[in-house]
Amino acid sequence: MTQTVSIGETVTLSCSVPDSFPKGPVLWFKGSGPSRELIYNFKEGLFPRVKEIGHITKAGNTDFSIRISEISLVDAGTYYCMKFKEGKPDREFQSGPGTQVSVIVLPSLPVVIGPLERALIGQTVNFSCMSYGFFPKDITLKWFKNGKEISSLQTHIVQMKNSNTYKISSTTEVVLTLQDFYSYVTCDVNHLSLHYPLQKNADLSETILVPSKMSIFEHLIPKNKINVICKAKKFYPEGIQLIWLNNGNISQIDKTLTSSMSSDGLYTV
Repeated sequence: MTQTVSIGETVTLSCSVPDSFPKGPVLWFKGSGPSRELIYNFKEGLFPRVKEIGHITKAGNTDFSIRISEISLVDAGTYYCMKFKEGKPDREFQSGPGTQVSVIVLPSLPVVIGPLERALIGQTVNFSCMSYGFFPKDITLKWFKNGKEISSLQTHIVQMKNSNTYKISSTTEVVLTLQDFYSYVTCDVNHLSLHYPLQKNADLSETILVPSKMSIFEHLIPKNKINVICKAKKFYPEGIQLIWLNNGNISQIDKTLTSSMSSDGLYTV
C-alpha cells in the first residue's frame, strides 16, 4: 500500500491485529532490519507527532492504527506494524506488509525572465524559466509560443543547497517577427504534486523594438520663414520624444506627443 502526502499534512497508517494472535505488544517501525526506527510504542515512550486512533475491537480484530502529523521529507519511507509474542525478551511474531509513505512538495510558481534590452525584428531572443522547492525530483517543463509547443535550448534539474528539494531551470529562444506584438511565450511546469500545471506567460510586445522611419517636410510661410514638419512612422514601443537641432544645437524637445497605432501594431506621430 502506498500513501502520498504533502509536507505539513497528516498521514494515517492502518493496522488490524487478530485477537487470536498470542499475547504481546504491537509496535510501529519505519524501515526493516537492524537499522529500523521505532515510530510508536502503544505501552510506553514519548512520540509527540504520533497519535493512536484507538484500540477498537471489531469482528475479532483490534485496531492499532496511528496518525503521524506535521509530515516532513524525512518521514518518507515504509512503515511496518509489528506484532510481538510476549516473552523475556519479547519476540517478533508477525509483521504487516508495510505502508509506503511518499512525501511531496509543490514547486514554486514559475518565474520567466526575458532579455534585458529590447530587440529588433528578425533577431533571436532568449527566455529563461525557473521553479524551485519541489520533491520528488521528477518534473517536466515545457515551452509554448501562442499555445504551440516550442523546443528548449537546455533544461537542468539540481538539488538545492542545504535542502532535499530541487530546482529546475530552462532556456528557450524565439525569433521576433512583425506578428509578435500580440504573441506570448509560456513556461509550463508539471509535477506529481499538482492537479494541473503551473504556467507563467511573457508578452513578446515587451521585448520588441522597431526604430522609427523619419520624414521631414518644409514649406515657406510669410515673412520669409520656413515651417518644418517632422514625422516619425512605424515605430514601437509607443513612447517617443523628438529633439530639434539648429546648427547642431538643441533648440526644442517634444516629449508629450500623441501617437496613433495602425493595424499592424506600429505607431506614428
